[in-house]
Amino acid sequence: MASLSTFELLLPFTSYLCALATCCLAVLKGDRSLRLAAAALLVAWALSPLISKGHRNGLDYPVTILDTHLTLILIWISMRWRRIWCAVLAALTMIVVIIPIVATFDREIHIYNHAVSNNIVSDLQLVVVLVAVWLTVRARRRADEGAAPS
Repeated sequence: MASLSTFELLLPFTSYLCALATCCLAVLKGDRSLRLAAAALLVAWALSPLISKGHRNGLDYPVTILDTHLTLILIWISMRWRRIWCAVLAALTMIVVIIPIVATFDREIHIYNHAVSNNIVSDLQLVVVLVAVWLTVRARRRADEGAAPS
């Protein structure tokens, strides 16, 4: 068995730390829709390793069910508050649900390709949350500038 490098061991922890920091920033700086979406993402990302079966072959049903519920929550938030960033976040979460299903049916997909595609989509989700924070802070600042007496 090949030994793992320090980088390979620390990568999941740094990814979770970045996700935690991004979602906490969204909860602190965001509006109600962003706080709900960030809290839902944070809960789903925290529960995923806890409920995962941990096997490399086949579909991990508990995580797939959790990700499906997260997708439905994000769709509801997107429709309720009509936020484009939330629709993009819901679409990316749908891709997260579809990736393991496709990998289950197509045995030609290597486990590392599955993991890399999942990591890329998760990173894109974090970028969308950061853009949503930026848009919310910018809108709040512009509203405050417009309300200031001249």
